[in-house]
Amino acid sequence: MSYLKIVSLMAIMFLGTACVQIKEPKKSAIVLPPYQNHGTVTEQPPYQIGGVVTAQPLYQGGGIITAQPPYQGGGVVTAQPPYQGGVIIQEPQPRPSVPQGPPIPVPPVPNIFSMNSLSSPYLQGSYANNYKLKSFINSMISKHGFRRDYLNGVFSSVRRDTEALKKIGAFNVAKPTNSKKTAPPGSWDKYRSNFLTSSRIEKGVRFWRENEYYLNKAAEQYGVAPAYIIGIIGVETNFGGFTGKHNVLNALTSISLEFPKRSKFFTMQLENYLLMTREERIDPRSIEGSYAGAFGLSQFMPDSFRDYAVDHDGNGQINLFTKADAIGSVANFFKVKGKWNENIPVAVLTNYPKNRFYGLKTGFKTRYSQKHLLSLGMKPVDNFYGYRGDVALIKLSRYSKDEMWWGTPNFHSIARYNPKDHYAMAVHQLAQAVRIAYWRQR
Repeated sequence: MSYLKIVSLMAIMFLGTACVQIKEPKKSAIVLPPYQNHGTVTEQPPYQIGGVVTAQPLYQGGGIITAQPPYQGGGVVTAQPPYQGGVIIQEPQPRPSVPQGPPIPVPPVPNIFSMNSLSSPYLQGSYANNYKLKSFINSMISKHGFRRDYLNGVFSSVRRDTEALKKIGAFNVAKPTNSKKTAPPGSWDKYRSNFLTSSRIEKGVRFWRENEYYLNKAAEQYGVAPAYIIGIIGVETNFGGFTGKHNVLNALTSISLEFPKRSKFFTMQLENYLLMTREERIDPRSIEGSYAGAFGLSQFMPDSFRDYAVDHDGNGQINLFTKADAIGSVANFFKVKGKWNENIPVAVLTNYPKNRFYGLKTGFKTRYSQKHLLSLGMKPVDNFYGYRGDVALIKLSRYSKDEMWWGTPNFHSIARYNPKDHYAMAVHQLAQAVRIAYWRQR
């Protein structure tokens, strides 16, 4: 081989080696783990030694977000919340961050029900000859596109629910109404004793611990403090202890057809129930609930299910008999229908110098300026967390005296669930009692 060829070959080898060195890859960027189960962060800048990732939230050990989460009122949760004279005082609630990493995934619920499996050429059963039912079926066919044979099959399975009709008052003889209804002394004591029990409070604490992930997720997403979601589920079903034993299809059909006073409302609920079961691919004969047709841990009526229920555990189907979906659905109800405001309290007890109050109309629908109520001798037991807006005046009749409370729009939000002062106050006080017990035991 000539000298010139040898030199040329060595030059080519040298250039090849240089190219390999030039193309040597940089050190790989460190990829942060997925954040809150919402997928990997892809828009973060490459992590360089000595550099700082500014677009990525603080992340520690793959589990805890170290940045302080939003807090209602800007305060800090302490082990001992305010508590005065044996009365639970409302304070703005913390919104803890959703713990990193969800619990064990809930497997999808198989949709095994087929509408084809329930059909009949004829209408049979308890209401086979009922004209109102036949008109309702015709309406569902023309309005929503249901098949006649399917609806014939559904209503052929219906059995008259005499117990539901009795409980709803369909058999009561009409009595003259008293326009000046007043709660008898001790009515609040009796009502309160059904819900503010040590066993129910302890169940609430256990429910909070076991479902902390989904409660915190709801607080982050909807701005509703966990304690008030717990308060609703605790009052409604004792945390799932009793969700009702009436067949919902039987109850709704019986009341809508046989109770003229409430026929319009319950016919609307029956319509929504059939739409709901079609949308969720559920056998309409399969759900049990209250005598009025509410069901699940949150006791939603069918129209509320279609408007506010959410798939909070992400398994592809809404099921209010699961704790996760019940939690998310209550929070969504508060936020959307109740217009819940996470930055204000719910209610405050006032000191009133007289034993009984007769001066003004009371109830969650009332609205007075705080200045006017102060002029009547009422004084809140604390600073009401700085809230200065108008309030509802709530009177709770106890054996010894009338308790006078001020309620904010959030108290009205609770009453949207059940429009009664006693109900809304029971939810509020149970929520506060569970919250106090929960933080004490941490």
